[in-house]
Parts: sequence; structure tokens; C-alpha cells
Amino acid sequence: MNTPVTTDSVTESTPMPSRRAAFGLAAAGGIAISGVGQAASAFAAPAAIPLAPVMPEWISDLAGGLDMKSTREWHLARRVAPAPTKAVMKEIQSRGYNAWIDRQLKPKKISDAKADGLVKKYLSFANMTGKQVVKASHDMPWKAGKALSISRTVRHVFTKRYLYESMVDTMGDHLYVAAEGKVEDLVAWYDWAVLRKYALGKFSQMLYAAMRHPAMLVFLDNQLNSKDNPNENLGRELLELHTVGVGNYDETDVRQSALILTGHGYDWDKRAYHYEPGDHYTGPVRVMGFTHPNATAADGPAVLKAYLSYLSHHPGTAHHIAHRLAVRYVSDNPPAALVDRLAQVYLDNGTELAPVMRTLLRSQEFIDSVGEKWKRPQETMATMIKARKPSTLKPAAKQTGDIWGITGDVQWLLYLENHQPRMWPVVNGYPDQAQAWMATQAMLAHFYSANARVNWGNDKEFPSKSWASALGVTKGMTAVAAATKISTDLTGFTWNAKHLALVTARIKGDGPDILTSDQLKYNLGKTIHFVLCSPYFKIR
Repeated sequence: MNTPVTTDSVTESTPMPSRRAAFGLAAAGGIAISGVGQAASAFAAPAAIPLAPVMPEWISDLAGGLDMKSTREWHLARRVAPAPTKAVMKEIQSRGYNAWIDRQLKPKKISDAKADGLVKKYLSFANMTGKQVVKASHDMPWKAGKALSISRTVRHVFTKRYLYESMVDTMGDHLYVAAEGKVEDLVAWYDWAVLRKYALGKFSQMLYAAMRHPAMLVFLDNQLNSKDNPNENLGRELLELHTVGVGNYDETDVRQSALILTGHGYDWDKRAYHYEPGDHYTGPVRVMGFTHPNATAADGPAVLKAYLSYLSHHPGTAHHIAHRLAVRYVSDNPPAALVDRLAQVYLDNGTELAPVMRTLLRSQEFIDSVGEKWKRPQETMATMIKARKPSTLKPAAKQTGDIWGITGDVQWLLYLENHQPRMWPVVNGYPDQAQAWMATQAMLAHFYSANARVNWGNDKEFPSKSWASALGVTKGMTAVAAATKISTDLTGFTWNAKHLALVTARIKGDGPDILTSDQLKYNLGKTIHFVLCSPYFKIR
């Protein structure tokens, strides 16, 4: 594919982010909010310039100055695989574009023995219920959340179920529960019982499972929600974040939503979901177009099930889900016509997510969207690890001990980049737009991580080939051939002559055009680092 990106620049003024979004973006290092927390003063003179710039709602031209020469197969690999590499692209070429998509939409038919086996062997807490992990961890159940976070990196590197694992992360950001904090003993259970079970299934079933799972209930305080003291946290986020979205409900609907959820909580002794009839509000309830007599306390579970079914099948939810998927896989500002089509597919297929993804990935809008997405740190980290072709995982630590040491420096580097899996501090999940991940702080953190992956020596935790061997760069190659191979194989783009010359200069150094052993020894690392720090690599 030789499709240059030619989007128009944003000229209209964009709104300030919401309070929740502003906090989240600041946490991600994407923006600095001027004046947050400052008291207004009638005597203070207005600042001549903002304390810090507020970036636009989306960045309209991520690929400015780049030719973006790629192939359809590379484009699909970059968007779908958590760690897109040349090997993934070759698999797409071998199977055929549409056939590969159809296979990925049926993950149970794809063996993922290596990824599953490594998680089972070294991070078994991630596969347990809250009750099971208490016993297995010797009363350190908080380690389950950390095991889950680390397991996401392991799966990103070793999975063969690329689209499935990508959708687990996407829906994990949609029905978000943090892996650190008050439900860190329950969140791994939530991951496999809700997200992994329904990632490409029916959203209606995923939502029902989520709203009855202890992790979600406790994360949003619904165990405190009773008829005598309603707590609106889950009732509000169910409408705003999980289903119909802002503009489809009002504050009365939020209150009624919370009342429907009363009584649904958590049994701390059994460490399981528990419905307490005595805490459930009774009487007629109405949320938007949903009504129910809710006559007795015994009706509570049935009312909740009917309510969640109504929300799952609502056109607002269809559009909300379609927009999230389009933002994730197509563009930060996806075409409205595409979102509308995806929403209709969602409704026509009874909330099934697989048909929506099939339509999306085969759409012309997707094919034409080269250069319109920016990688998040989890993706760049996993790609840098996988590009060196690790054979397995060999932790220097155990989950019962220094659990963060299982993947060496990786989780620490992701911490510095503010993208440890499921560690976002806000209830709306990690942002998926470029403006959150390309400000100075974010880019410096990526440059640091890239240097660590390339120049800090061999990984004990991810035993792999040398960079030269992994990339097929040998002495006797011309500097231009080596530069072309490194840049293309790591990014999937054919760099223009001006930019390729920069890569060539680095691998050549002061030496001859035909590479020697010394040139590889002293110049290869800084050449790879340069490529990994380039916008070609960061474009998703």
C-alpha cells in the first residue's frame, strides 16, 4: 500500500477535557493542565501565557513529512497485533488478508500454548479466583493484580491470538477495573471470568458478567449501595462509560440506575458475589425507556438482568462501542459513517463483537487509515522485546517473592511510561488517542525505554538472539542494505531516501560502505535505537 496520509489540520477551537479526562491525561504525561488546583483571586493579574499548553482533542497529522509507504498486511499487523513484527506480517501474507482476519476472530481454534503455559507456570495467580489466590499466595492476595499486569506483557510478546489479546485490552479499558488498589485481589479473576471470556463474544453477556463480578462491584463501591443509603458510583459509570454514554440520560436516570443496583454486593467471607434482598430498593423504576415494577426485593436480580439487557441493546450503546473500536483500530477521529455502520452491525448481530470487528477490519476506512494511530507504550515495549525473537521467559524471581522481577526491568520501564497494564488511576481506562502519548515527557520516556531495550545488554528474562542475528544484519552487507533492512523490518514502512540516509549514516559511522564486525559491534545498537525512536516506529 502506498497511501500517504492527507488529513486536514484542526483549525477550530477544541473543548477543554473533562475533569476526569484532564486528570487521566496528566497522569499519562500527555498534557499539563494549567491552573488546576489554584484558587481564583480577584487581585491576581491574568497570566500573559498559559502555565502549560493544552494539547488539542486529537492530533490531525501524525505522519507529517513521512511517505508512509507500507503494505496492507503490515498495516493490519500494526493495528491488530499487540506486538507487530515482520513474522506477523508474513503470516498474514501466507494465509491471505481476509482468511487471516477470519481465523483471528475464532481464537479458540488457534493454539496459544506458549503464552498460556508461561502464564500458568510463572504467574498462576492471574488464573485464580479471589478466594483461591488467598491460599496460594499465603495471604498475599494483592499479588494477583500484579500477576495480571505482568501477564499482559507476557501474552503480548508470545501470543498467537493477536486480535483476541488486543480486544481483551480494548474491552479492559472500556469496562475498566484497576489492577492496583482496593480490588487487586479480585481483578485477575475479573480478567479471565469477564474480559477474556467474552472479548469477541456478546457484549450483553460481558456486561452482565461484569456487573455481577466482585471486582467491578467493589471497585465502584456498589457493595455500599443500599436502599437506605444509595451510592451512585456504579449506576453512573454504567451509563456514562460502559453503555449509552453522555447525552442519552439525565441525573434522574443516574439515581434510578443506582437504585436498580442496590443489594448487589460482595460476601467478604466467601469472597464471592452476593445479593442482599434487604438492601434492595423496591418500587417502580425507570431509566430512559426502561421500566420495571420491581415489586419485591426478590425481583432484584431479574430487574438487573433486564436492565442490563436493555442497555446492551440500546442504540446509544451500539454507537458508543462502535466509536471505541473505531478509535482503537482506525483513527483518533474516526469517520462518522464508519461508526454508524459498525453500530448497526452490532445491533443486527445481537451485540456480538466479532462481526463488528470483521466489518471494521475489512472496511475501506480501515485500509485507508495508514498513519492515523500512535502506539501506546505497552505496544512499543512488547514489540521491542518480540523483535529480538525471545525463545521463552526465564524469570529471575517468583510471584511469591519479588513479583515485579519476573520480567526484569520491563514493568519498571512501563511504569516510567505510565502504561503498566491495567494500572491506570482513573475509572475510564487508558486513553487511546495520540495526544495522550506524544508530549515531551511521554516521548522522553519512550526514548529511555528504547535505549534500555537495545543497549543495556542481553535479557536474562527473555533469552533471545543478538540484535544482529534477530534482524539478519551481517558483516559484508552494504550499509544501505543493512539500514533498509533494519528500518523496514522494525517499522513496516519503506523510509524515504532522506530519512533512510540518516539510518545509513549511523550504521556506517566512519567505516567503509561494506560493513565490518567493528561497525556492527559499535554502530548497530545506536542505529536500532534511532529507528525505535523514530515516528515510523511509533506510528501504529
